[in-house]
Amino acid sequence: MDSPLSNLPTEPQGSFYQPSVHQPDAGEPTVPMQPATAPSALLDNTPASGQVGEPTVPMQPAAASPLPASPNAGRVPSRRRFMGKSLAGIAALSGIGIAAAAGGVAFEQWIARGGLAGVIHGPMASEVQIGHLLRRAGFGATSDELALYRNLGYSGAVDRLLNYSQVPDDAMENRLKALNLNLNLPVDQQRWWLLRMAWTQRPLLEKMTLFWHGVLTSSFRKVGGKNAYMRMIIQNNFLRAHAFDTFDNILLGITSDPAMLFYLDLTKSSKNSPNENYARELMELFTLGLGHYSQVDVYEGAAALTGWHVKGLASKYNPADHNTLTKTYLGRTGNLDYKDVVNILANHPATPAFIARKLFTFFSYENPSAADLQPLVDSYVKSGHNMGAVMRTLLLSPQFSSAQAYRGRVKSPVEFTVGAYRSLVGMQGDGTGLPQITTLMGQTVFDPPNVAGWPGDKVSALWLNSGTWMTRLNYLDLLLVRGRAARAASTSSVDLQAIVNANKIASPENFVDYFASFLYDGTLDSNRRTQLINYFTARDSGKSASQIALSGGQSYPINRVRGTLYLMMAAPEYHLN
Repeated sequence: MDSPLSNLPTEPQGSFYQPSVHQPDAGEPTVPMQPATAPSALLDNTPASGQVGEPTVPMQPAAASPLPASPNAGRVPSRRRFMGKSLAGIAALSGIGIAAAAGGVAFEQWIARGGLAGVIHGPMASEVQIGHLLRRAGFGATSDELALYRNLGYSGAVDRLLNYSQVPDDAMENRLKALNLNLNLPVDQQRWWLLRMAWTQRPLLEKMTLFWHGVLTSSFRKVGGKNAYMRMIIQNNFLRAHAFDTFDNILLGITSDPAMLFYLDLTKSSKNSPNENYARELMELFTLGLGHYSQVDVYEGAAALTGWHVKGLASKYNPADHNTLTKTYLGRTGNLDYKDVVNILANHPATPAFIARKLFTFFSYENPSAADLQPLVDSYVKSGHNMGAVMRTLLLSPQFSSAQAYRGRVKSPVEFTVGAYRSLVGMQGDGTGLPQITTLMGQTVFDPPNVAGWPGDKVSALWLNSGTWMTRLNYLDLLLVRGRAARAASTSSVDLQAIVNANKIASPENFVDYFASFLYDGTLDSNRRTQLINYFTARDSGKSASQIALSGGQSYPINRVRGTLYLMMAAPEYHLN
């Protein structure tokens, strides 16, 4: 008998279903994920030819806003002074959102009055609404994408994100194929997925795939060795194809997934010796949580799940190796099999709140109340466990658009890296070096730290420490320079002249406003705006032969232009999702 997925629909069902194509065991080969070429460049704080202004330096903790409004706002700030209060600022801001960070009293009052949610049904959504939506339900956006989604209105933007099958993504697929990546190599797998996130026109689909990868975890480090690394791509494609399917079908598929079978030892399980690993994690981490099952349920569930094995890159169900004894599992008795286990779990009274909490925390804010979760729980039950319906409920909820949610989580390494790449480099780069960068920031795709996933998905402040913060700043340098560091890391730098030309940026004020529109949702405080403009127009201390010509006729040293953008992206607000 083949995988139960062979019995699933092969055509879209409704709006949401779109099918598509711990530690290693002893002796299991491991692949060290050390950066191949990037470390010296990423961690080198000495100025390199073409770098942005001053060297990157460790930030000094402070609780205040990193770019304080002051009577000296007109003075030209140094990069170091501009950046001097960041790390502690992010830790504080992640709990209170952008209102306190922005320093703009009018904006703070507006959002405190429910500004995001108050106009959610208007004919045209604001930059703030759409910027928030596309960061949380994707990886950020360019100014063109903001305009596209804003013109749809908020509900229309949510519809476009969820009904992704109506949005062509051929350019992304063709671009990936042209790279000729070896998808049996972990580093190429990682590059392939990071570029999907950066290039896709279906951002929520990739974001949801990332969510499931952090919940229904597997790692290439325990997948059957180097000849079986492709199992991770098979799993990734399954999670993408069924990202908004019913939770029942998602559980059926992950139970028969070759990577999962190997990762949690179900392929070692037999009718005479059931292995308990998958049965335990299926309840503890995937569906119910602690306190809703007993050790007896673990053993009986393991017996019911017997019969699955891996052969090559595929899974196979062998009825002859299924334990046919009568079992009692979570109160139900009979000759239960894997289908019964999934049915019992998907319908268990603890499951709706369990999966709703994970979804809400990842996409909205941490520590939701029972009242926050209840609409998602109701949607899960009423829709027959359809995760697309649950996501629609979440994205349209007042909680998602609340001040508590807005800039309320620290961006994960993937969100930060892909978001900056998507906004600035776009289709011009080839993603070389991106896997090493996210690894240095603390998140390696296809390699969660253990079966519980990434701790930062639950508590986003855990993504930050002095080392990962420095990597974030150095990554910005790599994107914005064309010097020694950029060449060593093989990242594609931003073509600022092309951006200026394409958008007819005529003045330093236009430059700051253009990038603030999608980096800050147009909420840049006037004093900070003045500081950035002053930095842009200040006399460059070094001799820079390279200039950026604005469409208004004036030219400015490229170091000042790059430095202005660096300061905008290195400020704490930008690191908050």
